[in-house]
Amino acid sequence: MGTARKYVPSPEGLDLEFFQRAVETGVLHVQRCADCRACSHPPVHYCPRCFSPNREFVPSGQTGFVYSFTVTRRALEPAWADETPYVTVVAELDEGPRVIGAGRGFDPALIDLDQRVRLSVEAKSDDFAFIWIEPDDGTRQEDERGR
Repeated sequence: MGTARKYVPSPEGLDLEFFQRAVETGVLHVQRCADCRACSHPPVHYCPRCFSPNREFVPSGQTGFVYSFTVTRRALEPAWADETPYVTVVAELDEGPRVIGAGRGFDPALIDLDQRVRLSVEAKSDDFAFIWIEPDDGTRQEDERGR
C-alpha cells in the first residue's frame, strides 16, 4: 500500500490566472481594478467598488494579520493525517483583501487574531500554487514535533 498523495487542484477561469501568476513569479498577486485601484480577492469579473471590468493582477505586499483561523486535529484526507494538528488561516493583507492559506510555523495553541503574518507561495503544478501563511514577528512558533 503506497503513501497517500495530496490533492493538487486544477483551477479555472480567473482563479487559474491568479494561480498561474503566483507560479510564474513565486509571489502572491492580488487582483486590482485598473480604474479605481481597489484590490480584491478572490478574483472577480467586476470591481466590487466601482463595477469596472478592467482588472490586473499585481504583486501583494506579502504581509498582513490573522483575521481568522481554524485548527484541524483530525484530517479527513489520509494524505494530511501525519500533518495534524494543522492551522488554516484567513489573513487580511495590508492592502485589504483576505486570503486563505495553510499556516506554517504556528503552534496551534498560540496562534492569535491580529497576529502579524507573512505570505508566500509554493508551486505545486504549472497551474496551482500552495499559499503558506507564517508568523511575521521574527520568530517561528513550533510545536513539540519541531514543525
